[in-house]
Amino acid sequence: MKKGCFLTGITLFTIIIAVGLFLYRKYWPEIKEAGKEKIMNVALNEMYDKINSLEKSAYQDSLKLLLRKNVMLLKQNKINDGMNKFGEFMEQTRFFINDGKIDSLEFTALKNMVR
Repeated sequence: MKKGCFLTGITLFTIIIAVGLFLYRKYWPEIKEAGKEKIMNVALNEMYDKINSLEKSAYQDSLKLLLRKNVMLLKQNKINDGMNKFGEFMEQTRFFINDGKIDSLEFTALKNMVR
């Protein structure tokens, strides 16, 4: 290996690492918040599609409203706490709508989970 190629490689590697660290330190909070928003929106849209495919009941619209309210509350929390609670709530909702319908007992359980 030539001395010039080696020095060029080391210089480029150092510059790339420095730029990466700079971007990480300066813009990480914005990247983290944007990722949190995207993940919640994708999961919420997927859940809306599943709710729309349920049997028609009085609780479908209420469940959508409860999901929207829960997402607004969790977006205000810190990233780790909000994402963990959001994941638990979505898992419980998937479990309840797995049978193809939502009844008053299941809706009440989800409401209590939000509180």
